[in-house]
Amino acid sequence: MSNNKRNLNHPHAANLKRAILLAGFFMLLSSGVFSQETLEFSLEEAIEYALEHNYELSNAKADAKIADRNVWEITATGLPQVNGTVGYQYYTDIPTNLIPAEFFGGQEGEFAEVQFGTEQNLSATLSVSQLVFDGSYIVGLQAARVFRQLSEQTYQKTEMEIKSRVTETYYLSLATEQNLHILKENLENLEKTLHETRKMYEEGFTDAINVDQLELTVSNLVNSISGMERQNSLIKDMLKFQVGLDVNQDIKLTDELQELFENVSLEVLSIQNFDPRSHIDYRIMDSQEQMQLMSLRREWSFYLPNITATYTRQENAFRNEFNFFESGQPWFPTSIIGLNINIPLFSSGERRSRVQQARLELEKAETNTRQTEQALMLQKREATAEIQTAMEQYYNEKENLELAEKILSRTQIMFREGMATSLELTQASDQFLNTQSNYINAMFDLLNAKNKLEKALGRL
Repeated sequence: MSNNKRNLNHPHAANLKRAILLAGFFMLLSSGVFSQETLEFSLEEAIEYALEHNYELSNAKADAKIADRNVWEITATGLPQVNGTVGYQYYTDIPTNLIPAEFFGGQEGEFAEVQFGTEQNLSATLSVSQLVFDGSYIVGLQAARVFRQLSEQTYQKTEMEIKSRVTETYYLSLATEQNLHILKENLENLEKTLHETRKMYEEGFTDAINVDQLELTVSNLVNSISGMERQNSLIKDMLKFQVGLDVNQDIKLTDELQELFENVSLEVLSIQNFDPRSHIDYRIMDSQEQMQLMSLRREWSFYLPNITATYTRQENAFRNEFNFFESGQPWFPTSIIGLNINIPLFSSGERRSRVQQARLELEKAETNTRQTEQALMLQKREATAEIQTAMEQYYNEKENLELAEKILSRTQIMFREGMATSLELTQASDQFLNTQSNYINAMFDLLNAKNKLEKALGRL
């Protein structure tokens, strides 16, 4: 009994126990006990998550806050500015001045050396300045407020873009998954047909070419499925990036393409009175035009004088010893009240040139605003035409799918009865696959066209 206890307490036994525990930990880890939890997202949940965690949107939000602080920064430059300074000087050599010696009864033409001041000095100064008038300050304050408005509009624009991108990628992932599901179902059916054909060939009821043709079709379909699985993985990685998730995080999309399609509302098609001036793109261009107007006014303001009022109070303690903090010692004050007026007189045409440049920039901004208005009208018409085309294509593909399904069903029956070749069966199967894929893509195109139209109308 004692020998067993000694063996359990032996260092080698302790190392063995640690190794067993460590191996068990890695087994649990590989089995998924500690694996990362899969996150589930509906379309609305993906959009909401993106609005909180998207990288680009986070930066736009920070820019809006920076612009808000910038307004106060510019405002503060026109408020009283107070500064205080304390200085200490020790003269290792007191400055010497030359004074005519005749002032002290000396010979005319000679100079006497005189030293003024003390070895040590401590000075304390308080200065206050207040901007009384400055045209560039007034314009700058107005421009800062316009810039804050522009930053907020840029945030709204980014938010709309993120919603549109996430929606489009979500639709694309669902469409890819649906196509992948269809391919796998067809692979299962073809493998079953291949198995039956092999049995028929073994019994001498069909040719080897029919078996080879089906094997080739199955092989091509397996390759197509592998490629589509990789494509779907990349699309999901893109969606994770857009919503602000780690690309290594596993996600599952809970919405179905057919369900989203059935619940889609096409009431946007009934909107006739579209005002591009209410669109965020137009409002951004209008704010940029206002910024250029502020720039022009700022250049004009440099023709005006600026006025600043100042007050300075200084206290000096002149000592030959370092006794500045002893009570009863004298301090010598100096107070100054001033008013500074800076009047621009002549700049050799520099100010005039800058005003002309600012005016041309304003004209460009006005042109860009008009261009944006027309571009938004065109974008709305293009999006409307695209959704109408997508609707027509969807109904056409829906009819085609029904026909292709009938053709495949009849061909399968004829093949089993020996009235159709494997090549004809393969062609019918490929046609059905393509039609199914076209039908899924038509649903995706219609959903995506609706998303584009809502974006063009500024409804996102």
